[in-house]
Parts: sequence; C-alpha cells; structure tokens
Amino acid sequence: ASPSTDRETEPPCCDECASASRAVAKCLECQLHYCQIHSQAHPLFKSSNGHRVIGLDNASTASCAPVAMYAQKCPLHPSHTLTSYCVHCEQILCKLCAEKGGHQQHQSSVLSLREASEQKRSAAKTLLETTASDETALNQALEKVSTVVKSVHTDTERVSEEVVEFYNHIREAVNAREKQVLEE
Repeated sequence: ASPSTDRETEPPCCDECASASRAVAKCLECQLHYCQIHSQAHPLFKSSNGHRVIGLDNASTASCAPVAMYAQKCPLHPSHTLTSYCVHCEQILCKLCAEKGGHQQHQSSVLSLREASEQKRSAAKTLLETTASDETALNQALEKVSTVVKSVHTDTERVSEEVVEFYNHIREAVNAREKQVLEE
C-alpha cells in the first residue's frame, strides 16, 4: 500500500481537540469529525442543536443527500466548513466566523445552514404563492381591460356610424334648404 492510501484509510483526528485524539464520529451537518467526548457534546450546544452525529463506521452508509451543501470550506478559515448563516449579514459562515468573527453581535440571527435553508425555502414558497395569487388577479384584470377595450372599439364604431349618418342627414337638409332658397 502506498503512503497516501494508508493516510486515507487512517481514522481522522477530532476537529475540536487540542490533542490529536482520534475521531470516532462525524456530524452530517458540519462535516466535522469528533472524538467520543466531543461527539456526545456537539448536539447539546445551542449552535449545533439537532445536528446528526454518526459513528465513523456508519459514515459511508449514512444518508448524505444534504451534506454536499455543507462541504465547502470557509475562505477565511480553510480548516473549517461553512456551517452557519448570519441572517443579519445574509452571509454563510464557519463556526469561527460565527463565534469570533464580526458576527458576535448577531448571534440571535445566526442559524444552522439547515434552518436557514428551511426559512429561505418557506419564504420562497410564500413568495411563489403570493406571485401565483397576484398572477391570477392580474389575469382577471387583463380580461376586464380586454372586455372594456372591445366595448370601447364597438362603441367607437357605432358612434362613428351615427356621426356619419347625422352628417349625411344634415347635408341633405342643407342641400334641400339651399335648393328651396335658390328657387325662391
């Protein structure tokens, strides 16, 4: 086996330990590896409440559909993955950016990416529903405008015909009066 293959099969170290403790679990949301102690503590923190931590022996068989969204590394802290979203700044953050970066004052508006995604999805759904409702109202208004335009065209044609008929009637009357005056 080549040295790189050996390194790839070695269990990773805990991303939280100052010492090089071997990781026994992985958070599916954060994509971070944890030792036994940190794997038990991680889901208990407010910032990671509800995260799914699985044993490394289950990591390859776990459902990882949403994980791709969390795999990007922080440009400011390349050893950390992007795990949070600051609603105030509308910015995706890593754990360090959220806790020690310029977002400490925004802690009440820092969400996990899953929560932020659900909020954005809900907002988009509401916007789509509103847009669909607005579209229906606009289509109804367009139908009314179309009906009014047709009515105006019909009325315009009718009035034009009446004006021409009235003009012809006046011309006939003027011609008759002219003929009468000339005969006198």
